[in-house]
Amino acid sequence: MQVMTATIFRTFTFSIVLIFGLVVVTALLPSDYRAQTTQRITSDDLQKIKTYLDAEHWQGLLTPQADLQLTFLTNASQVGGYGELQHPWGLAEVTVLSLSQQHVTIQLRFNAEHVAHIELLLRPQADVVEVQLSAKGENHTPLVGGLYARFAAYYAEQQLKLMMNQLISQLKLHTQGAV
Repeated sequence: MQVMTATIFRTFTFSIVLIFGLVVVTALLPSDYRAQTTQRITSDDLQKIKTYLDAEHWQGLLTPQADLQLTFLTNASQVGGYGELQHPWGLAEVTVLSLSQQHVTIQLRFNAEHVAHIELLLRPQADVVEVQLSAKGENHTPLVGGLYARFAAYYAEQQLKLMMNQLISQLKLHTQGAV
């Protein structure tokens, strides 16, 4: 009986230490993340791609995913443009933070704990244009924010790749006269 009680006590103590260790390790993970994807296109497509500097057109980049719906409630072609992104995980607030001839940056606010900035940047060079989609975000959820940020980094990277593929597909269709 005494041996069985000691074994149960050791198992219980080990479990408590293990759980506490996991909580500490999870709490120490960085709560920020970054992701990006870059593609080169011909300079001939520069005017067409500039239409995506107006965030109103971003729904076209999200088209393959029917569960993502972007709606702007105010003018998306100006700084301060405000909208909503309907996402499987809930509703996100979307705000146009900065806008120029070369880039647009929007902010996504999922809740009080998670904020992300997504940027479309055009870098014209001699005969090509480098198109970069990047995301950086931070999650302030207590204890598990770092773990959530690791997942968000992976998810954001996949979303950016999908958006870039859709953008390149739209440019090809436009070049072929299908759009």
